[in-house]
Amino acid sequence: MKQSSKYWIIDKATLDKLQVLKQFVDFVAGLEETSPKHKNNAKRVKFFIENLDKPETFVDNWNTCIDIYDTIIQSGGYGHNYEENKGLYWKKWWIWFETGELTVRIVEEFADKEGYQDEKWIFDSSIHLNKDWKHERIIGDTNFNEFVDDALNFRKYITEDLDCVETEIDI
Repeated sequence: MKQSSKYWIIDKATLDKLQVLKQFVDFVAGLEETSPKHKNNAKRVKFFIENLDKPETFVDNWNTCIDIYDTIIQSGGYGHNYEENKGLYWKKWWIWFETGELTVRIVEEFADKEGYQDEKWIFDSSIHLNKDWKHERIIGDTNFNEFVDDALNFRKYITEDLDCVETEIDI
């Protein structure tokens, strides 16, 4: 647990907006791809989300994520649907807390036939809780319902090639 004096205390309106992320944690915990060990972490991660205004409850890091990926493109091949998927080999939905920063993202990663890789950030939000942060506290997207809605429908992005699913709820 962390010392309160090192952190900015998040405002109630932002804290309330973030509570929808608990739905994402519950959803990931309910997926067949999530291991029993990680399912057991869901309650603690939801506690951390509920208490983002209480630095004394912070731990160094925690995360919850869904990844879908194409192992063929990821390893340099082209797969059946390379052209149709435009080189998309990885799509991920994740919330990550590390050393006083909460990050919420949806990212697509691509590889072209020459092996160059690129990312497209669909949703990107960072909330900086460290007191020594000198910039905006909340950067990027703030409609966390959009993040959750897209994540709950992640299977619509699965294709013949983009078909490997991994999940994690880790502390």
